[in-house]
Amino acid sequence: MRSNETNRGQTTFSAKTWSVPGFQRSADLIGACVFAVLFLSLVVQVVRRFVFGAPAAWTEELATIAFVWAIFWGTAFAVPLSAHVAVRFAPRVQRTLYALGLAAIGSCFLWALPGIADYLRFMMRERTPVLDWPYGVVYSVFLAAAVMVVLRCLAAIVRPEASDKA
Repeated sequence: MRSNETNRGQTTFSAKTWSVPGFQRSADLIGACVFAVLFLSLVVQVVRRFVFGAPAAWTEELATIAFVWAIFWGTAFAVPLSAHVAVRFAPRVQRTLYALGLAAIGSCFLWALPGIADYLRFMMRERTPVLDWPYGVVYSVFLAAAVMVVLRCLAAIVRPEASDKA
């Protein structure tokens, strides 16, 4: 759902919620590029394996990395909060429970940030078997996703009227 459409309880990157111009479009484009890499690497693998009879290991590794990135990037930057399962209550109770839930989720992710950063730093010494990329770079999307979840939760708590209209 785009930011110009209305859906009660939805938090997206609308101009009302985020003041960074073009942020949502950039996030969507990066997500689309990651998904394109995933798709193209699978196509190359199928062609190399079944047409030429010479499978390429790098395509499987690249597809796996792109899949991880597509999932976490999409969750952090593209999926609106209203797309998640929710229970309906009276409006005032629902807003309170929604804010408490967001605060709990945001707090958990905020608490996890130092551990995620430390683990990524530790994993810089390990490399992927075929592409020889540092695992810290491969899984750095976890850190970006955690930071974005914290920011989105904070934005929805601070500006609930924007999340209701976005």
